[in-house]
Amino acid sequence: MAAFVDHLVKQLRTSRLYGFAKSNPILVKMKRKYDKAQYQKQQASVHEYGMQMLTYMKEAFAEIGEEFWLDYGTLLGAVREKDFIGHDKDLDIGCFHFDDEKKKQLVQILDKKGVKLYKQFEMNGMIYEQAFHLNNLHMDIFYYWYANESQIWCYFSEIGPNMEFENHSVYQIAKGYRTSKVTSSFTGLMDYEFKGATFKIPANYHEYLVDNYGTTYMIKDENWITGESPDNIERVDQSVIVKEYF
Repeated sequence: MAAFVDHLVKQLRTSRLYGFAKSNPILVKMKRKYDKAQYQKQQASVHEYGMQMLTYMKEAFAEIGEEFWLDYGTLLGAVREKDFIGHDKDLDIGCFHFDDEKKKQLVQILDKKGVKLYKQFEMNGMIYEQAFHLNNLHMDIFYYWYANESQIWCYFSEIGPNMEFENHSVYQIAKGYRTSKVTSSFTGLMDYEFKGATFKIPANYHEYLVDNYGTTYMIKDENWITGESPDNIERVDQSVIVKEYF
């Protein structure tokens, strides 16, 4: 059902009816109700399939000779709650950038495990973020670069106020995303036990989490706004395209 609705929305937002649909109060109410229900399902999927997704990722990354670390909300949950964060609707991992051909290999390996590419973020022809899904669970891979010996950075994109869409054979291109550069302290990686398995996390995870969530990251903050609350974010004036796969 979710896949059907997602496909329907993709088709609708490239049609002349999209403006009407966005302003119609009845349709807006229905969409909000649907989104709320989907959010709850995604939250449940994090706990039901989260470890399976992380295991598949670990296997796939090992096959291409790369490694990742728990990132953003997934890292915060692992450190603060020793679990996935209760209200999270997706998982996050980070890794150092590798060439796009190897990213394609990763997609193929994961596809055989039932993990499908959902979104691909590109800037100047380079892939800087990918999103995958498994049983209604979403996972983001953020690709990082070194800023200097003690800092790394990645791009972070979110939906902007003026979006445009165009359909292609297997994906829809979305334009209008707002993109930021996120810089974090980094001194290397260490092994970390999480829910009965071992994963990599930043060795200086305290400083890393302070950069991304502030000095009070061990205290839950219901008013936290991803992409706005941290001080380590810098807006980037670059045009990006996002391929949203059918």
